[in-house]
Amino acid sequence: MMQLPVRTLIYDRDISGHHLDYLQFLVEYLKKMPEEVRSQFVFVLHEGARDRFRADEALVQFHYIDSEQLSSFLALTSVLRRAAAEMRYLTELIHKYKVERLIFMHIDAFQYELGRTSISNLGVKFSGLLFLPFRKYYEDDSTLTDKLRREWRGWRKGWQMRWMLRNPQLERIFFLNDKQGVEEYNVRFGPRFEHLPDPIDVAQITTTSVVDLKRKYGVAEGRRIFLIYGHLSARKNVPTILAALQRLTHKERSQLTILICGEPEKGYDTTLFAAINEAEKKYPEVLFVKHFYFFAPAATNEVFKIADIVLVPYINFFSSSNILGLAAKYSKPLIASKLGVMGVLVSQYQLGITVAPHRAEAIADAMSNYLLQKNPVIDGSKYLQDYRSEVFCQKLLFSKE
Repeated sequence: MMQLPVRTLIYDRDISGHHLDYLQFLVEYLKKMPEEVRSQFVFVLHEGARDRFRADEALVQFHYIDSEQLSSFLALTSVLRRAAAEMRYLTELIHKYKVERLIFMHIDAFQYELGRTSISNLGVKFSGLLFLPFRKYYEDDSTLTDKLRREWRGWRKGWQMRWMLRNPQLERIFFLNDKQGVEEYNVRFGPRFEHLPDPIDVAQITTTSVVDLKRKYGVAEGRRIFLIYGHLSARKNVPTILAALQRLTHKERSQLTILICGEPEKGYDTTLFAAINEAEKKYPEVLFVKHFYFFAPAATNEVFKIADIVLVPYINFFSSSNILGLAAKYSKPLIASKLGVMGVLVSQYQLGITVAPHRAEAIADAMSNYLLQKNPVIDGSKYLQDYRSEVFCQKLLFSKE
């Protein structure tokens, strides 16, 4: 018999990128649970998530952060001050909903807050996903400046972690897909770190034909489609990807479609659009197809179905991404950064080619490789088997006790 979970808040202020997808996995999982289990959980979310979860409100409880409150958070430019304001808000909700546990869907910004004595004295258990753990050997050390920056980051990250772990109520910190990182952190800081598989919804498969989907998204037949997908921030490395086009021959470029799908990050959109506009003028033989908006799960599945290759040579990002699961589900090869967890997984599961993300020539070589192949595909079945969404939900939602 399942032990009834304690009253729990699940907090995520962000609605960009993977955030809504992870929340959707949790909501769908809880909808299958008995009412006495479902009723123990309250999702505290950005009010922009309301449209996504409106149909689920009859079964699962949501508390939406209103626009005035969100604006007050975002007006604080200091990460520490903003986290402090959010923690005060969450403390009020802890008392309002009489909760005993708080799960952060992105715990990184709250490390200082969680180390404060007043927070540990709340009598609430904490856990959360840490997206940016420091892994020294993934960091760039090609110059003296890079080495010094790496040492400083390592010291700062280590201090932040030790400060957070002062809180005896902090139960578990999850690393997505990073088993080696979990082992290293448990040795270095103590056994409160756990591996969490990045979830994949294998059941959601679009049945619309590729021909119809290409027509829908304005993609011409007879070209090799390279997909850039997701929250379009600097880490997507779009300027370097576009610089790689110069390394290809005119004949190779004539075979290309660059399909860019996602919502540009505010503040980065000017840089992104300038790089794309320059490439369009410089390489008229390349077909650029752009859809600059947030992609819901159904549309996400559609663009992965029509893609041939998925471009993820991310920079300054060493964690995992649910893009690996999407590519595996549709048997699409990846061109990924060799640095970080994604590089390890792409190599381990033979999901594509890994490259040095700062080197345009390396990205170009990988693109050329796939242009030469008649029908580039991967076998993602082993990856899909290991990263089922049920495991993600069970580990995150339910305490060990």
